[in-house]
Amino acid sequence: MNTLGSRIRNLRKEKNMTLAALAGDYMTKGMLSLIENNKNNPSMESLEYIAERLDTSVSALLEDGSEVTTNNIYNEIKQILKVPNISHQKEIDALVSPVINEIQHNRKGAFIFQHYAFTKALIKDVDSAVKYMNIAKSIYAENDDINALIDVEGDYASIFYLVRDYEKALQHAITTYETYKDDLSITNPNIIPNLLSTIGAFCYQNYDIDDCIKYFKLAEEKCIENKTYKHLTPIYKSLCVKYILNQDEVQYKDTYKKFNYIKQLNPDDFQTNFDIFTTEIIYYFINKQYDKLLHLLDQKDSLLKHDQYQQQVNDNFNDFWSIYKAIALYNLQQYDSAITILKSDDADTEFMALADVSVHAQKYTYLALNEERLCNNEGARDYITKAMNIIESIPSNHFTKITEQTYERIINKSL
Repeated sequence: MNTLGSRIRNLRKEKNMTLAALAGDYMTKGMLSLIENNKNNPSMESLEYIAERLDTSVSALLEDGSEVTTNNIYNEIKQILKVPNISHQKEIDALVSPVINEIQHNRKGAFIFQHYAFTKALIKDVDSAVKYMNIAKSIYAENDDINALIDVEGDYASIFYLVRDYEKALQHAITTYETYKDDLSITNPNIIPNLLSTIGAFCYQNYDIDDCIKYFKLAEEKCIENKTYKHLTPIYKSLCVKYILNQDEVQYKDTYKKFNYIKQLNPDDFQTNFDIFTTEIIYYFINKQYDKLLHLLDQKDSLLKHDQYQQQVNDNFNDFWSIYKAIALYNLQQYDSAITILKSDDADTEFMALADVSVHAQKYTYLALNEERLCNNEGARDYITKAMNIIESIPSNHFTKITEQTYERIINKSL
């Protein structure tokens, strides 16, 4: 039951405070225990003292947050998540942080706490990330919501991923899948496919392409079995990328054709068009088909035309796509145009996905290559060192090879 006493007790436990620590010199432990068990109504002075000690507000204790604020934040986060974005967490942090103590401890509040936890993982604050995820989990548990509880377990794994504890992320996700894969009480048809896709993505952190493909194929089978076809395009994109990296052209083409079946169901679906577009970028990039890559990027606005989402996606991804364009231009020996693009944006977006981090490092790798081409060894060392610093905390992968090889060559020259 969500009462004033239970809210005080829950906040105290979240902060790992004993009854004695919260009571302090202001009241006895017995008095505080009576308040927490709803057997004594505290005075306003007592509430102000308790709120201050718990780093919250009296209104939050009395009202369990604001229904209006909770509903507004919930709806805004839902809107943010509709658009493909590499910086969801930063947007959500800016939205939620100022009003975190006003969020109600109900289902919508749990959804907010769940996504707010990721903002803490993004800044490597694991304790706070786990704390807010625990709040969400406890609310779902009170509501006996098995679907949301499994979703939260997947999110715990994602927190470990964000702080780059890849092995822990993978094992937690696999354990969750093995625990719930045959649970007949699951009613959300997307829960298990999403979990399988998460495992597939995490497998890549161990450079295990075969396991990546295995889990994404299982996710595909589950989506088809559950008839949740609109969730297939991210799976097909992931499978295509893995076949590209494996240089399996036959499997890549067979999988790519499946996009057409989904487009027939909803030709104007933005997520489908986005997944096809980004799949083709990676295909041309990995296969060094730089003319086709440039042509594709020049068609971006028409291929991703959408009244509601296009501008937001451009804002979110333009810096990233410009790196691909610059690399293509450089390899086509259009050096000046390439370097102008690479130097045009001094801001460095912090990417989370392993491949994205690696491509971001290539921005400085190509700046180093250009300095090397101009026989400026000192400049080349500076840029390639910056590139290596970006990838130092991630495992080597297909996308880091050029940075690692360039670093070795340039540093050896200076010895």
